[in-house]
Amino acid sequence: MFKNYLKIALRNVRRHKAFSVINIAGLAIGIASCLLLFTVVRYELSYDTFQPNYKQIYRVVTQVKFEDGITYNPGIPVPALNALRLDFPQIITGSMFSSFGSQVTVNGADATNDQTDKKFIEEIGFSFCDPQFFQVFHYDWMVGSPTVLNEPNNTILTQKLGNKYFGDWRKAMGKYLKLDNKILVKVAGILKDPPLNSDFPLGIVTSYKTLQANAEAYTYLDSWKSTSSDFQAFVLLPKNVLADNINQQLLTFNNKYNPTHPKSGRLTSIFLQPLSDIHFDKRFSNNGDHITSKTTLLTLSLIGLFIILMACINFINLSTAQAVGRSKEIGIRKLLGGFRSQLFGQVIGETAFIVIASVILALGIALLVLPFISNVALIHEPLNLFNWQTISFLFILIITISLLAGTYPAFILSGFKPALALKNKIT
Repeated sequence: MFKNYLKIALRNVRRHKAFSVINIAGLAIGIASCLLLFTVVRYELSYDTFQPNYKQIYRVVTQVKFEDGITYNPGIPVPALNALRLDFPQIITGSMFSSFGSQVTVNGADATNDQTDKKFIEEIGFSFCDPQFFQVFHYDWMVGSPTVLNEPNNTILTQKLGNKYFGDWRKAMGKYLKLDNKILVKVAGILKDPPLNSDFPLGIVTSYKTLQANAEAYTYLDSWKSTSSDFQAFVLLPKNVLADNINQQLLTFNNKYNPTHPKSGRLTSIFLQPLSDIHFDKRFSNNGDHITSKTTLLTLSLIGLFIILMACINFINLSTAQAVGRSKEIGIRKLLGGFRSQLFGQVIGETAFIVIASVILALGIALLVLPFISNVALIHEPLNLFNWQTISFLFILIITISLLAGTYPAFILSGFKPALALKNKIT
């Protein structure tokens, strides 16, 4: 049966070349547009989902209420870090202090080599962390372990920066760098390059003790009255601990360590922000290159849906218009004993054939356009269309479009009365 449907579909495509080209091209452009929108939306929704404990990681953030409004800060006061560890021992808490636009000088094997011209400005990815940060977040280590960050003046690099500074990351271990022309550090570990779809684009990570010893160089203020977005704390909650319960306890925590004076006109509090919200919450800044609104992603998804619906409506109009020309064929098939269900299946099969051809052409169009996506969306890594998400999406799309676009023409064609069809009296 399916072989017969395929033969009939191929015959109709050859017989009605103009119709077939218009139908396949129209569907292909619609599917390609929908596929590209799906790729962008899927990529934005994938931020930091590679973390094994993605749903259990939270950032501790600050909210300040004034008489005329509310402000938000992704950071917390520096002393809050140790206080959190003291009052919440069941929770793993890690810290990160980010510096943007810092200079890195490559001294190499000679720690005193200040005459080198190998100097780089790192706009993002320059940070100070403690070992607990790598208990909250998971990264693969090529050389070393988080324990190297227990010592002052130790730093770790990603493979990318190791190649950038030393030509080959394998040559980086034991070499020296000077940070912002002030701090001499030694490379003590190498991280595997993390995925780019992350709001924590690690590049060079220096021990937290190094920051503490050079507080003035980075405006590191160990005071409850100072909150900087550069200093952020992250927690990993056990599976049996709810964030809402911790947020209730944080109200008492804040009153205990950082009470607000009644006459100050401001009320400061801290709470947990899920890792899954960081990339989409415009109340806060992040360490990455951009924040995306979920409303924007929903709008893009709706645009993709409307494009597919218009392509299906166009297909239905063309198929229905062609139905009259096939009236004799349908009439003869019915006179020879063809059932309506068989004719219905034949038309759906022909539609599926055209849809599959359109999907193949759409993949070609999408592959040609994909490299230019970065011009309109902040995607900095090469995207692969041939992954399980895209294949699943296309499979669902083929079934949906075949049923959506083929049902009405199939209903019309299979409903022709043989006598009227053979006399060309179908209107």
